[in-house]
Amino acid sequence: MTLVAPDISVVIPVHNGERYLAESIRSVLDQDPAALELLVIDNGSTDATADVARTFSSIRYFHLADKGLSKALNHGLERCRGAFLAFLDADDLWPPNRLAVQLEAFARNPAVEMVFGNVEQFISPELEESAKAKLSIRDKRLAGRYRGSMLIRKESFWRVGPFEPSMDFAEFIDWYMRAAEHKIREMMLPDVLTLRRIHGANLGYTDRYKRVEYARVLKRGLDRRRRLSEE
Repeated sequence: MTLVAPDISVVIPVHNGERYLAESIRSVLDQDPAALELLVIDNGSTDATADVARTFSSIRYFHLADKGLSKALNHGLERCRGAFLAFLDADDLWPPNRLAVQLEAFARNPAVEMVFGNVEQFISPELEESAKAKLSIRDKRLAGRYRGSMLIRKESFWRVGPFEPSMDFAEFIDWYMRAAEHKIREMMLPDVLTLRRIHGANLGYTDRYKRVEYARVLKRGLDRRRRLSEE
């Protein structure tokens, strides 16, 4: 089975991401095959993010008031026209063969609904040595069951539903738990499909207080199980 001219929508949410956004966009536009649409969802940026995005005439750019990450993602998803959906954070990168590898996995396994791959983490090379010394990477390469490494059929994504609007830190874990409940068929590839940049201003470094969302994710999952058991 061969997928001809695949129709893929890629969503990049960004907030004050002028520093790395152009490189992230190029890593998407340089994909082979390149039959895709790229939506950049600017979540209330006050820096030059808009100027950077508008230098790329082939993308679709949307500026929102600062509504939070999940609402920005959902805004983009509602406007996606592709048969497949993918995501990239505005400071991360895709290797050149990212989509080709995942599409080949779909072609060989037509029952699969979403495909993940490995993530390789790297410390951003332009940082001063003093800044690099404060950063550490425990696992340089790991299996990436997270938003940035996923390619999913659009109809499968919407069977699960949008990201929980009230979450900005654990939104994908919440969505993935719901996907498991819907028995979405998945595959994990050994290939590195996402390059995650560590630079000290990552959400996990700056907004650690939001980790309380993990407890909410667990409670929401327990509540869903309880409701099902009562039906």
